[in-house]
Amino acid sequence: AAYLIINEPQKGEQWSNGVANRISWTKGLLDGVNAFDIEMSRMSVDGLIYVASAVPVNPPSLNIFMQDVPAGDDYFLLFVNATIGVKYGTSPMFSVRAASNATASSPDASAPTVTISGAPNPLSVFATTFPPSANGVALPGYKALQSSMPQLMAMTAVMVFCLLGGAMTVL
Repeated sequence: AAYLIINEPQKGEQWSNGVANRISWTKGLLDGVNAFDIEMSRMSVDGLIYVASAVPVNPPSLNIFMQDVPAGDDYFLLFVNATIGVKYGTSPMFSVRAASNATASSPDASAPTVTISGAPNPLSVFATTFPPSANGVALPGYKALQSSMPQLMAMTAVMVFCLLGGAMTVL
């Protein structure tokens, strides 16, 4: 089962160099995924193109502007947590065309745009790293304990009753 369903690119879709190409996804409810990494790969060539790291799940889209990415019809996207090696989703295969064959795309104007260039390179780093997301991160101080108050009160009550029972036994 996939944590993230990749809606775009669709199977057989054609992306072009020189224009922004849209990625969109649907996130599962209550799956604990707040951010993920995007990698692009080919079936016929070893290596990955590291697109973006720590991509927040909202907004559920991202634009990819490609420069000099080799043409081919066997590309696919991987949505992963590269730190712990968990795959959240895989896109269907799509093709990449040269800039001379570019056609107008429909990028999401409200989504960020990441620029990638060149062929897969095992020594490259992610083209973009998004800032940390506050989603799912424990808050400092008292606010972090707020959701645990019933458990803390129960543990305190148990300890008080144990101390009272011990005191009554001694007396």
